[in-house]
Amino acid sequence: MIRLIKIIGLIFITLFVISLILFLFGQKSYYEFSNYIKSIKKNQINVQITPDEALRRYFSFYENLEKTPIYSGEMVLHTDESTTINFYLKKGGIFNILLVYKIDSNTTNNGSLEISKEGEESFIGLLDNYAYYDKSQLILDRYGNEVVPEQYRVDIALYSVLKDAKRIISKPLTFEFVSGNNKIVLKNLKSDITIKSIYLLKQEELLNYEDYIKNYDNYSTKDLMIEAEDLILKSDFTSSIGNEQTPEITPFEITKKRLNNILEDTFSSSGQKLIWIFNIDEPGLYKIAFRYKQTINKGIPSFRNIKIDGKIPFKEFEFYPFYYTGYKWTTVTLSDGVKPYFVYLDKGLHFLTLEVATGPFEKYIQFLQESVRKLQDIGLDIRKLIGNNFDPNRTWNIEKYMPNVVSDLENLADVLEDKYTSLLEILGEQGRASISDMIVAAELIREIIKEPERIPFYLDVLSEGAASIAQRLSNLSLNLKKQPLGIDKIFIYSNDRFVENSQSKFLINSYAELYKLFLSFTNKNEYYSVYEKSSDDELSVWVNRPVQYVETLQYLIDSDFTRKYGIKVKLSIMQNEQKLILASAAGNTPDVALGISSWIPFDLAIRGALYPLSNFPDFVDTLKDDYNLETLLPYVLENKIYGVTEAQNFYVLFYRKDILEKLDIPIPQTWEDVKKILPEIQRRGMNFFIPMCEQTTKFFNTTAPFIFQAGGRIYTKDGLKAAIGEEKAVKGFELMTELFSIYGLPEQVASFYNSFRYGLIPIGVADFANYILLSNAADEIYGLWDIAPSPGIINEKNENVRYQVASDRADVIFKNSNKKEQAWTFLKWWLSKETQVKYARMLVNRYGPEYMFNTANISAFNELDYFPENHKKVILEQWRWIKEVQRHPGGYMTEREVSNIWNAVVIEGKSLRPTIDRAEILINRELERKLAEFGYIKNGKIIKKFPIYDSIYELLRGGLNEEN
Repeated sequence: MIRLIKIIGLIFITLFVISLILFLFGQKSYYEFSNYIKSIKKNQINVQITPDEALRRYFSFYENLEKTPIYSGEMVLHTDESTTINFYLKKGGIFNILLVYKIDSNTTNNGSLEISKEGEESFIGLLDNYAYYDKSQLILDRYGNEVVPEQYRVDIALYSVLKDAKRIISKPLTFEFVSGNNKIVLKNLKSDITIKSIYLLKQEELLNYEDYIKNYDNYSTKDLMIEAEDLILKSDFTSSIGNEQTPEITPFEITKKRLNNILEDTFSSSGQKLIWIFNIDEPGLYKIAFRYKQTINKGIPSFRNIKIDGKIPFKEFEFYPFYYTGYKWTTVTLSDGVKPYFVYLDKGLHFLTLEVATGPFEKYIQFLQESVRKLQDIGLDIRKLIGNNFDPNRTWNIEKYMPNVVSDLENLADVLEDKYTSLLEILGEQGRASISDMIVAAELIREIIKEPERIPFYLDVLSEGAASIAQRLSNLSLNLKKQPLGIDKIFIYSNDRFVENSQSKFLINSYAELYKLFLSFTNKNEYYSVYEKSSDDELSVWVNRPVQYVETLQYLIDSDFTRKYGIKVKLSIMQNEQKLILASAAGNTPDVALGISSWIPFDLAIRGALYPLSNFPDFVDTLKDDYNLETLLPYVLENKIYGVTEAQNFYVLFYRKDILEKLDIPIPQTWEDVKKILPEIQRRGMNFFIPMCEQTTKFFNTTAPFIFQAGGRIYTKDGLKAAIGEEKAVKGFELMTELFSIYGLPEQVASFYNSFRYGLIPIGVADFANYILLSNAADEIYGLWDIAPSPGIINEKNENVRYQVASDRADVIFKNSNKKEQAWTFLKWWLSKETQVKYARMLVNRYGPEYMFNTANISAFNELDYFPENHKKVILEQWRWIKEVQRHPGGYMTEREVSNIWNAVVIEGKSLRPTIDRAEILINRELERKLAEFGYIKNGKIIKKFPIYDSIYELLRGGLNEEN
């Protein structure tokens, strides 16, 4: 035993000594590295120029281009408005279209115009919306970390050559016009714009490098460096700067986060431009190097157009490849692989632009997307032919009904193999694994067509599964379309030693990791912890959201709220929101909690943990103009309201336009319409979806809408009993169960998102989470789906009642807070339209469209531009039909038994009425028990009322905060 202890001790001492040596030598290397960076940073020239003026200078290169004006004036184009431009050309040809315009609203979106010529296919062109970071002052969070500053639009007339809005084609869109009279129609698809001028540009041929370099012979002796995060302009809001906590890039501090790179996955969509400005003292030829990383697309390079002063100087800078680096930062000088490229720079200000390009991948992306659509069409045609007839003993003379299917599939296999071979020549052996799905798909197709009579049994292989050929090709097209690139520094130099870093990365990393390990023992390396103590002058706010949301909110608080009101706020991240009840019991609650589930405020309020927000005199006035007050019903206890809705869900009808059009199926407006279209859908082997298909336990968010639409209620008005046995409620149960037991809706759907993509379920009611997924991760059905209000029931007044629940996340103030007035001031600021708009935009601008924030502030939602206008109208219409379930102490039993009714009727085949009657007995027993527990009933007698409201407006009319 003593020997073992000695061995363990020796190992510990050895590890300690090694760690200490690594720490000390690493510290020395780190400081040498820092001094080296500081020395070369002296060569970085900070150009003092406003973004507006910088962009005017940047656009000046357009003045020297040969261009033909076809419109001049001040034409305002509103959303969905069209205009016709008639013009005359002396000489026809192929042109690009250059627009000079202003985006009239304060939108963060790029503009989008549909351009069409008579009798020809229309194109959708993308318009740049230039933005800049306000770096007028360094902004730090409460931990001393640098925060991404706010972005602002450049408020001048913009120039943009129309590009592909689908972000596949890298070069500007081309149009052929004839000599004589011509006409184009422009339709504005997004925010209002004012068009000032339209020009036609002749395409120019680029010189190759050999011809370019012949014109220059004087080489510079100067060097300068640009930190990539110090960009002056960018062409859209979604590319972003950020922090990577590694000493491999600068600026870097072990204990603080510093903005130090262009975030790789935000700079990845074709057409995005980043612009840096720099000053040259000594004219001459310079080399350019980038310190970058590309970790996402293994074996697939990311392409960029490299521009100097707005123009690509020579052909080799068009579609320049930045190769996969793995998880390391690499410094690469632009070269032909052997010799570096030199660029001539005059004395004075210059602009360096990197523009994302799909480059040689364009034709492959288009081919893959066309192949996916072809496979989906074949799958749909087979569905139309065989319906649900999947008898394994039956074969089909498929070529009789679909004479071209075998030849189409065989041709697709041939082309896949050809494209694979040519794409492999571009990528080299390192890219073979990344594109292997093309050859796998070809082999699978050849196996399938060996037995044409059995093709219908391979639908899941062709187009309908997670590993289907269609899905494989779709994923590959997404990988080729995505062109990620993270950038740390740019070197414009002559001396090769200038870009070298001889310090040991191993020692520096060892030092950093050992230092962070030490900090972890003292809890000084954990941000936004609930275990941090608040000072007496700070408002303590716990937030039930990920760190990206919390950091963004903390920035808004520090830069806006605290400056306006002088109230300091400390945010902490809740790891588990249900611990609020335990924290309340322990007397360790914050002042405010944000983003908690909508059922939690009631549980806290009935236990005396919350302060009624309705006690504030201006509570209703604060919310009534911007919020649907019906969402407050879940937070009601007796005559008081204990929470407010922060984020709001929506349930709308999603449908595949392509499939419904082919089947000639109308969009259903009522559940009776749904019943009428179900036979047509189901005989094609497809189905309809409602959210309870994804739930094992059917929660109120999916069951209550059927009861409400039928005019029913959950509880009696006195709150003592369930009302699910009343006639109207029973009608809702009949509809909810018959859709499954009679009309054949699927009882279990693993994922509506996947089933919708594959066409297995081309229509259904789904929520905000599915909207985000389909908007950002379903490229193969881009433009093929849409939304409409959810189906409803026609009532006695001939109204189509479309009730759905919507409450998602809530905010509360705790009873034991001694800063209730400050807390309410904070909530009013946070829930205001201005803050909600700013917060929602900032999330998307920092982290991308998958961070869309579903604000409950309807006025703010109206101003958000990451929803298309037609979708926004549908969502706003659906929000008119919000109806919530009021919480009850025994509500968990009601919710469970409502679910059990569905299971008993649909799964077990029991009769509906007797099942409801039995459930009511169980529910009423539990309601009485819980009301007795919380003091509403004693010895079987009612002590005080537990009022149930049909609507929040019934409570408001009756008077808030009045005694029972």
